[in-house]
Amino acid sequence: MDHRQLRQAAAAVAVMIASSAAAQRVEPITAARVRSLAVEAQAEGEGDKTEIVLAFDRKVRQRWGDFESFPISLVKREDLTIVLSLPLMTYRRTLVEYLRMERPIADVPWVAPAVITVGPIQIGAPDITDIIVDRGARRVAPVENRLKPMSFANGNGETARIHAGEIRFRVSAFAAGASVSVIAIASTGERFAFAFDDSQLQTLK
Repeated sequence: MDHRQLRQAAAAVAVMIASSAAAQRVEPITAARVRSLAVEAQAEGEGDKTEIVLAFDRKVRQRWGDFESFPISLVKREDLTIVLSLPLMTYRRTLVEYLRMERPIADVPWVAPAVITVGPIQIGAPDITDIIVDRGARRVAPVENRLKPMSFANGNGETARIHAGEIRFRVSAFAAGASVSVIAIASTGERFAFAFDDSQLQTLK
């Protein structure tokens, strides 16, 4: 085999490796597959809760690449939090909690949508009445809206009716490949915006 043939063979191998890696990255993240990785991690961890979580994280990264482990704080203030959590983040967080409480990991629920949670902390918090997800300059319709007015009180006996709860979207709304932003709109017209870059979107799973 001459040098040209060697280069061609090496190039073909490189293409095969790249194709295999790409196929691995685009494999759908399903509840069944994630749960099977958790079972494998539990077996490897041998009862050590930290090792189980580390093994789970390692297996997830081997299969789907780097991922954001914790929910994303879109707004974080003394009086208000707005948090985004995708299925893998939600599952991992609940898995850690179940391990801490020594509950069976087989019972960890799988939440399929992306969830934006609005959580007022003080009665003077902005009253968030709508959450807009904008992808590629188009508004994404939620699959479910659980945001509703609730009663809050402080230690002085003061009360307020402020919206709280979840709005759920398809995971595809936060896929890489387009500009994505989340806008929280308060009853007063005040807006809070969070824009993602493509590198961030690639880690949202």
